[in-house]
Amino acid sequence: MDPGPQRAEEVVRNIDTESFNWQVFFVNASGFLASSYSLFATNVIKPALYFVYPPCGRLGPDAGLVIDEVTLVGTALGMLFAGHFADLWGRKKLYGLELVILISATIGVMQTSEGFLVSNPDGTYRHSIDFWAAITWWRFFLGIGIGAEETVIAAEWSPTKSRGRMLAAVYAMQAVARLLAPLIGLAALRIASASHGIVPDAPDDDSSRLVIDLFWRVVTGIAIVPAAFAVVLRRTIPETPRYYADIRRDAARAMRKYLKLYKRKKQPLVVVDKEVTETTGGEKTFWYRGAWRYLRSTPALKNLTVISILWLIMDISWYGLSMESPSALSTLWHDPSIPTRAASNSDTASTLGSRAIQDVCPEYDDWRTDPGNPDITISRVLENNATRSLLVVSIGSLLGNIALVVLIDRFRRKRILMTTFILQGLLFAITGGTLLGTYEAHKNHLVTTVFFGIMHFVFTVGPKTIILVLAVEMFPTAYRGTFYGIAAAVGKIGAIIIRGVIGWSGNGEVALGRRLLGFVGLMFLAAAISCLLPDVQHLPREAGHEVEEGVGSSVSDGASATGSETDGPRGVRVRRSGWRGFMQRLENKTLEEIAPSLTERGEGGGDVPMQEAVLQPHDVH
Repeated sequence: MDPGPQRAEEVVRNIDTESFNWQVFFVNASGFLASSYSLFATNVIKPALYFVYPPCGRLGPDAGLVIDEVTLVGTALGMLFAGHFADLWGRKKLYGLELVILISATIGVMQTSEGFLVSNPDGTYRHSIDFWAAITWWRFFLGIGIGAEETVIAAEWSPTKSRGRMLAAVYAMQAVARLLAPLIGLAALRIASASHGIVPDAPDDDSSRLVIDLFWRVVTGIAIVPAAFAVVLRRTIPETPRYYADIRRDAARAMRKYLKLYKRKKQPLVVVDKEVTETTGGEKTFWYRGAWRYLRSTPALKNLTVISILWLIMDISWYGLSMESPSALSTLWHDPSIPTRAASNSDTASTLGSRAIQDVCPEYDDWRTDPGNPDITISRVLENNATRSLLVVSIGSLLGNIALVVLIDRFRRKRILMTTFILQGLLFAITGGTLLGTYEAHKNHLVTTVFFGIMHFVFTVGPKTIILVLAVEMFPTAYRGTFYGIAAAVGKIGAIIIRGVIGWSGNGEVALGRRLLGFVGLMFLAAAISCLLPDVQHLPREAGHEVEEGVGSSVSDGASATGSETDGPRGVRVRRSGWRGFMQRLENKTLEEIAPSLTERGEGGGDVPMQEAVLQPHDVH
């Protein structure tokens, strides 16, 4: 009989005796912060790129659309390949490589320029380097680095009781990045302007162009700092014991990796080493055969399909909000009751001093996204966008992540997801209706703006984070990276689709309002689909009840506030009554309970056998 399942269970049980591990958190959070900042800083600097280097049709009628789509394609590819290679080669071998890609791409973006310029008679320039083609190239690789950043290693190193909080806290780095990007943008703009004597409301000239060129390079390059820090940290964390126990079938090495990270004076189990041979021959063949068998023999195919569809719907609606987009933020701040002012004679249509350039470069003034103020300077555009992003996006997202860290172990994940999808559908209906109503009534969009902030809070408490957490929890160790990558890449297909729709329809009041109303049905559909997700938690063991170790059942959909559940032949899980029951902390299932491997289910026949290891009770002094 293959001792693999028993050996793996003993190894994993050691991790579950530990508490929240701050080293695991900081190693994962630092990289997630760097990749998220790189993504969100793009929208902070977008007007600056248009101002300093007007596209003039070099990437078609909408250069921003092309760059965004290429970045999303790179992100999807990064998710697919990083997830799959993490299963084949190990989490550790790739851990940090995605940040090296991100750092290299960031340096490439920072150093991009137009090379040598020669002026044309019509006021335009010829360049030795196509700035927009180069930016697109580097943004593709930046997308790969961003997409390759995943949290499989965080889930596998986390003790079961703190896994939900660990993953929620790591994903909260997205909200921290949303806060840092506009704050750093504001600071960089003011420091650069002050050092060159630029007044925000003074007409733009070549000095403004110099300052703004410095501004966007600094904001972009800041991402290198947390990324480099994360690369160093990630060399300190070993391969996960689950990878060695469940994929390499090497319990002895799995235990050594556990002891390397959790340096305890007492261990419930230690390893009496035997020489083990690395199992390399035919592993890839075994993996593909096992993955196909797993999809056919368990609910895994249903779970993969459900989580992929939910991620697709979530990304369509999230990117459809366009709230990191300067044009969408300007739409919310546009007051239709105030007549649009005509451009004054002092307004400079280009930093080159000639309004005639618009005839050959219609995109020259596309950085002016405020429909009510055609005279606005580039400094005011960047300042307004950063401030509005802080108020509408950053605060709501950060509060949502904080709330989820508190709630994620007190309520069922899929119930949180279902509830927030329904709330989001109602908010889409209200927000879209108020936006269209105030536009037709020629009133400001203050109420709509408040609802946008609430939507970001609900989105972050629910779909934006819960789907990512569930996707990394609900698949077995052997295929966790691959299936997570597939679900994430499907989500990015939704983002690619909706970004194309936005490029075609725009972000004006009517287009944005109709788009929000169109998402209402998607939210209710997603809430219904969420019912098909597996439970990853169960009620806590009530004191005084004897519970069989390692056996648990799910929280039933019909469990009442005073209900109970059988936990093995002798144990009972009880929901307390009243407020104590409502806020009662649930217990996470182990990853092996959520998604047992075929070997654990007694359906083996092709898995690499577990290498022999002897595990004995012992105190380590």
